[in-house]
Amino acid sequence: MKKIPKPYSVMMEEIKDRLKGKNGIKRAREIQQLLKEIPWSVGDYRRIKDGLRKELKELEVIEQAKKASRSRTKTKKSTPQFAIIGVTNSGKSTLINNLTGTDIPIGSYPYTTIEPQYGALEHDKISFQLVEIPAIYEGCWDGDKSTLGMIHSADCLLIVGRSFDDFKIILKELETQNIELIGNRMDDGFIQTIPRKIPAFLIYDKNTETMPSSHLKKISSEDYVEIKRNMVEMIKPVRIFTMNSFNEIQEQPIVFYNDPITVKDVMQRVTKSKIEIFKDAILLEGGPNGRRKRVGITYELSDNDVIHLTFQK
Repeated sequence: MKKIPKPYSVMMEEIKDRLKGKNGIKRAREIQQLLKEIPWSVGDYRRIKDGLRKELKELEVIEQAKKASRSRTKTKKSTPQFAIIGVTNSGKSTLINNLTGTDIPIGSYPYTTIEPQYGALEHDKISFQLVEIPAIYEGCWDGDKSTLGMIHSADCLLIVGRSFDDFKIILKELETQNIELIGNRMDDGFIQTIPRKIPAFLIYDKNTETMPSSHLKKISSEDYVEIKRNMVEMIKPVRIFTMNSFNEIQEQPIVFYNDPITVKDVMQRVTKSKIEIFKDAILLEGGPNGRRKRVGITYELSDNDVIHLTFQK
């Protein structure tokens, strides 16, 4: 006996429920199972299956990128990763060299960089990982899913160009791959959305006469101070400093990349085993000279707050 097709609205609700809360490999496996279970391939159901196949393909690209990233660098992906992208000879290597102090070869001929190049940057108490992506050109990702995957897995993009045409090519290729560029990270951190949304800004050469119409910020390639400032602003870090019983403040903060952050979140990082005997926390709002007060475990913290955790004896 043939199965009777379920109403379209019912099927869509079932799909939403089954995919809710699932990410990465778990989501991909659930989509594969759904495709097996839906026997109909006509009308609305064909569109449902096409949509599921499209999302599955995007998830596979992201997973491929993670594997490529792990195999090519020892830098931990726990820090924000900025991918530097541009056409050939657009100044990508110069930018990463000046930001990180690395020495990536710079050539006057096309495609000097043929493999991703990595660098590390420490700025304003934040650690960044930078990766220079090989040059982009029209249709470059049609047969190179590995490089596309590197972009999918990046947390933010620095888009480098020396002319209107440079930026036009890059933005068109990103749009073709269903990648949406946004101005800042989302409140839930660097979650990999489907379709992919990636924070980005444009870095232009001083001789660039015109720029494409875009909602993204535009910064001169010579203004390294402003570039670094905007990198921090883009990721919206929440830096929490801890203080001991002698009022000594630790130099390096605990850094979060999602909102909101509570005292309990800090405890999860510092001393998870003592949560049950937590008493309260002494807070210095916004830094060492901030207003001092006592707060509870659910109190929401702000960037540069200083806290001292106290426990029951």
